[in-house]
Amino acid sequence: IAPVQLAVLPRTVRRHRARRAQGRTHDSLEHLRSVGINEAVPDRFHPAVATWFRERFGAPTEAQTLGWAEIASGRDTLIMAPTGSGKTLAAFLAGIDGLVRRAVSGELDDVTRIIYVSPLKALGADVERNLEAPLRGIEATAMRLGALVPPIRTALRTGDTSQTDRARIVRRPPHVLITTPESLYLLLTSDKGRGVLAGAETVIVDEIHALVGNKRGAHLALSLERLDALCKRTPVRIGLSATVHAVDEVAQFLVGSDGAGARPCRVVDAGRKQPLDVVVEVPKEPLSAVASREAWKD
Repeated sequence: IAPVQLAVLPRTVRRHRARRAQGRTHDSLEHLRSVGINEAVPDRFHPAVATWFRERFGAPTEAQTLGWAEIASGRDTLIMAPTGSGKTLAAFLAGIDGLVRRAVSGELDDVTRIIYVSPLKALGADVERNLEAPLRGIEATAMRLGALVPPIRTALRTGDTSQTDRARIVRRPPHVLITTPESLYLLLTSDKGRGVLAGAETVIVDEIHALVGNKRGAHLALSLERLDALCKRTPVRIGLSATVHAVDEVAQFLVGSDGAGARPCRVVDAGRKQPLDVVVEVPKEPLSAVASREAWKD
């Protein structure tokens, strides 16, 4: 497996050095400074997006800081971070910022720019619902700042999508399409489906670890290559996971390879475990086979 480029966080410096000792060609630690871990990353976004983010979250997480820097540079990126660290928003917000800029300038057309692929239909449905709050919040913030942002639309396309909704997607493509590997394949096999996908600029693959090394993953890898060939501009690929172990293997799976070998992939490692806060509480009265009333009160 060819080496991948790695952007590490301070707490992963030891692991980074160990990998360099094994002969892998990853980035130097100076890359940390060039990325700017402590910079106010939302400042790179449109004022409506940056203001909404500050008011909603205050400051970005480590995964968001490093992820946005890589994605904004147009690099394929694998983001590894614990559940609840904001990695999904890290993947989406740069693309949403581009949609907002188009909307403000009057250039927001009915073209799908972001494709989100999840191996779990239920997760895709959750993401669709969870995107509504940021999108509507950014629209309200833009209006408050004196800018009119037309609605940015999302759609869910899975095997459970009704014929009416499928026709609606083809008739008026959403700006953000949420789908599964199988439904992405089906869209790529029809003329109308390819018309929906042809303008994509970003592809997000969530829970990517669940697709590596199995038939669904091989199927998706082929679909991603077909999508590259279809689009006028090769979409940026973003992989998300909280449980990646074989990092190089997953990164290569995300970006694929060409005649010259593996394509470059940036890896943002924000850790894969949440800090634990464990408290053990026992009643003051000694425990027995049958708890007394005092024990229950405790």
